[in-house]
Amino acid sequence: MAKRPFIIDCDTGTDDAIAIMAAFGCREITVRAVTSVNGNVKEEYTSRNNLNIVHYLGLETEVMRGAQIPFYPRGNYYDTTHGATGLGNVVLPDAPKEKFSKEIASEAIWRIANEEDGELELLVIGPMTNIAIAISNHPGLVGKIKHIWAMAGSVVGGNCSTTAEFNIWADPVSAKLVFAAGIPITMIGLDVTEKAVLNRADAEEIRSFGNRAGILTANILDYMLNRYKVGGEDAMMHDALALAAAVKPECLVCRDYFVDVECGGQYTAGHTMVDVRGRLGKQPNASVALELDLAAFKSWLKECIRQCGTV
Repeated sequence: MAKRPFIIDCDTGTDDAIAIMAAFGCREITVRAVTSVNGNVKEEYTSRNNLNIVHYLGLETEVMRGAQIPFYPRGNYYDTTHGATGLGNVVLPDAPKEKFSKEIASEAIWRIANEEDGELELLVIGPMTNIAIAISNHPGLVGKIKHIWAMAGSVVGGNCSTTAEFNIWADPVSAKLVFAAGIPITMIGLDVTEKAVLNRADAEEIRSFGNRAGILTANILDYMLNRYKVGGEDAMMHDALALAAAVKPECLVCRDYFVDVECGGQYTAGHTMVDVRGRLGKQPNASVALELDLAAFKSWLKECIRQCGTV
């Protein structure tokens, strides 16, 4: 069976990096490109992280730079969750800068979508700025993307405010455009991804694989687990869960709802309005994750990391 073509669009911090490695170990897909966006850290770091990870794994996948600022003015909001440059305290060898594609992310999405003739899928695990730019510049893209799998939003709650999840909060204008575009989309939200937590035993099992992806994943998990010990975020696999939604759907329970994004309000900018009761009378435009089978997800993720670089 032919592998499904994917572009990974990401703001590579700690869990993004693990999702990238899982994607390269996933038998069902082929990663056509990895594109960067401003988000967890500045785009100059997210792009460098993407290039270094691909180079470290010995792969030849295209790596493109993307949007450096959001459409929504957020200012200097970066914190220490992912360390100064995104990978915590992990330092990878620098790949040659000339390995970057000369093409920008939004144009790469358009080109590859045409090459794949309606079969391209997007794993969007950062703010949606690049996707919004691509749609704005090429409206015909809407009919050429088979599906978007997005770590985005939340049915209830948030981590940047009481109502907003980070990827949406960082650029709600872009997210609103993408959700309204008409591309089939699955939203894997914070209220579910916060349950996708790995522990020390998981890290050591992954380290025992002995491959580059296993060692790098374990080193990143060490940082995340130590971060949690001092009051930071736990080792949550937000972004890898979005990939699991695409290729291991039995990990999740999803339902179809109408979703919109709030762009204004002191307390509500970045809120994903999920009409779970159907009060608006609008047709669903997204599949929304509601429940997680953690054991199934962990087993799948570990197998992907174990296989990374061999499939």
